[in-house]
This record gives sequence, structure tokens and C-alpha cells, in this order.
Amino acid sequence: MRPFLLAGLICLLSSANAQDSSTLNGTTISTSRSSPAASVSSSSQVSATIPTSSSILVVASTTTPKPTALTVATDGSAQFTGLNSAIVAAQNSGIPSVVLQAGTYTEAITIQGTQTLTIAGPSASSYAGNQVVIAAAAASTGVVSFNMQKSTGITFKNVNITNTLSPAGSKAPAVNMYGMNMGFYNCALISTGVGVYTASFGTTM
Repeated sequence: MRPFLLAGLICLLSSANAQDSSTLNGTTISTSRSSPAASVSSSSQVSATIPTSSSILVVASTTTPKPTALTVATDGSAQFTGLNSAIVAAQNSGIPSVVLQAGTYTEAITIQGTQTLTIAGPSASSYAGNQVVIAAAAASTGVVSFNMQKSTGITFKNVNITNTLSPAGSKAPAVNMYGMNMGFYNCALISTGVGVYTASFGTTM
């Protein structure tokens, strides 16, 4: 082969593998025309191969953790002012606790959901020191009434429950129990009628 033809072939091969270079923020980006990929390198000697035919999409996502309790206060300073609405929301959302701020709640409660739930007032060493009172005139239905057979567990803690109705010789229970796995801890059940609590089905402690 003639010398000038050999020199021309070498020149063509060199040109086919030639690279274009540019610098961006201190990083040298070299793109080879003979390859469908680009090589990215920096002074820290970290490199990556990025196919030029691909698109890279970075999506930032955030998740909000589910709360462990809903709060209730009579003065509107918490998430709820009503007991029934807080209990329904907690059970429907799988939130395990309803926390009652100190105060007197004049509302009869009917619990119909089956999900586990703890309803608690501020800690106290005895029922005499409880800061939460649930009081209502509720006849035979009770101030707190359970209406389910498949409950996985309803617990009251540090709450005094009073039926204020005064029927002559009639039932006015603080609690009317119908369901499974119900518990009252450090609670006072008070009634001025016949029977402080009634039960027709289930287990209660």
C-alpha cells in the first residue's frame, strides 16, 4: 500500500472515533460519535454511562404517616369537639386511640364500629383524680352504649361516666354493654337509677 493511502486510512479511523468535549460546572462531558452512549467523568473519577436514547425522570414523593391518635376538647382547641364524631373517624381510619382533653362532655356515646380503640383521658392515680367526665341523661340505653358483637376491643381509661337521669325505679345505666372485649380501667360508673351498668352479650372487664 502506498504511504499516502495508509496515512489517509489512519486519519479516517481517528476521525470516526473522535470525541467532542465540553465542560459544565467543573465536569467534563465527552460524547463519542461512534457509540450510542455518553461517558460522564469528573475530577473525583466517578463515571457513568447514560444511553443517549433514554430519558431519566426523577420524581420526588412524600408520604404523610397516619396519626396514632385523634384528640377531642370541649373548647375547640383539638381536632374534634364531639366524642361520637371522633370515635367514628378513628375507627373508620384505623387510628387506635382517641385522647380526651380535660373537661365535661355532655354527650351520650354509641359505639358501632368493630375496630380496636382506646378512649382515654389524662393520666390519674385513681378515678377520683380523673379530669374527664362524660355525663348525659340517657335512660335505659346508657351514656355509653355498644352496638356490635364482633368488636376487637374497646377500652376506656381515666374517664368517669355518669347518667344524670333520675327515673323513679327505672334503669339509667352509665354503660350499656353489647359486644366483645370491652374494658374500663380507672373509671367511675355512676347512676342515679337502677343498675349502674347493663349487659346483654359479650365480655367486659
